[in-house]
Amino acid sequence: MTAPSFEDFLLLSVDLTAFEETALLGTGMAEQYLAKVRAACGDAVVVALLDAHRAARTEAAGDTRSPHRSPLDRDVLDRALRHRVFGDERLGPVARNVIKLWYAGMWYGLPPEWTDRHGARAAAVTSTVTTASYQEGLLWPAIGANPPGAKAPGYGSWAQPPRIEERYLKGTTT
Repeated sequence: MTAPSFEDFLLLSVDLTAFEETALLGTGMAEQYLAKVRAACGDAVVVALLDAHRAARTEAAGDTRSPHRSPLDRDVLDRALRHRVFGDERLGPVARNVIKLWYAGMWYGLPPEWTDRHGARAAAVTSTVTTASYQEGLLWPAIGANPPGAKAPGYGSWAQPPRIEERYLKGTTT
């Protein structure tokens, strides 16, 4: 069996998180996250997850049959991911954990039903990946905030009202 590809993991992460590849690489966490998923689930599960993702992208690519950088039908990709990845009893919990890993910077233990069926590993317990993973979590840019206790916005920034992007204010009255 071949080892899981970093590029394939990054492409999976783009589709699961809805963040661009450059944003994910900018966190500096991608290689460590792949290593964590491999340690927690094993290469066989990670390769199966990446294969299912590649098949979903191929399905969404339509006639072009190129699962990598070609234009994809996002609705077809969404359905294919739900069917091939999230609907799979072995791959779904792992994919959901990859999402949590990117957003929260933590690996959460897999459900007991998963570990009973597929085996438990020492690295699969709930844990942070590194001390930087909390600060680099995608949660913070997603909500337009800084992680409490890290990446301070600067002296006196507390004196200004929070900046809420216009797209979040739609439908509100002022």
